[in-house]
Amino acid sequence: MDEGLGNTEEMKPKTSDNDVKDDVSVTNDAPSLEDQLRMRDEEVAQIKDRLLRLTAEFDNFRKRTAREKEEFRKFASEELLLELVEVYDNFERALESAKNTDDVSSVVKGVEMVFKQFVSILEKEGLQKMECVGTEFNPHEHEAMMHIEHPDHEENTIVEVYRPGYYLHSRVLRPAAVTVSKLPELSLEDKDCK
Repeated sequence: MDEGLGNTEEMKPKTSDNDVKDDVSVTNDAPSLEDQLRMRDEEVAQIKDRLLRLTAEFDNFRKRTAREKEEFRKFASEELLLELVEVYDNFERALESAKNTDDVSSVVKGVEMVFKQFVSILEKEGLQKMECVGTEFNPHEHEAMMHIEHPDHEENTIVEVYRPGYYLHSRVLRPAAVTVSKLPELSLEDKDCK
């Protein structure tokens, strides 16, 4: 027989009562499952509370932003309108003056002055009138009302403006309504010659 197998006492680790007590005390220091569950429930409740508060804060922020945006939109044109009220007042004075005078030239001069004031305000705000005649038709800036044969212009050239177009800074505010040239159609005789 194998001598090592016969002596099982030597192979068993020796444990003392103190070692067992130490093991028991370690397990007693660890929180019970109930305690762990309670701590997790408290943590979840805190997270839910924070989430509700953040949701409420975000909702209030969204409402406040919408209110501020609406108020900005409502009063954004205030400065422009103050300047236009001056033009309005000047037109009223010009009309009143026209009723009390027979001098048409002075009335025309007054209206021209008010018109220049009006144009100046619009230009200051970024409005720019399109210069179209003689330029190539661009469907992003122009609206073709008619095409006509025009031997003096290349095909697709603007020859007349019905309604002016305008830019607001670099963006098209209103496209120009224009007449565009096209090449003369060949007659039957011209087609036969080719």
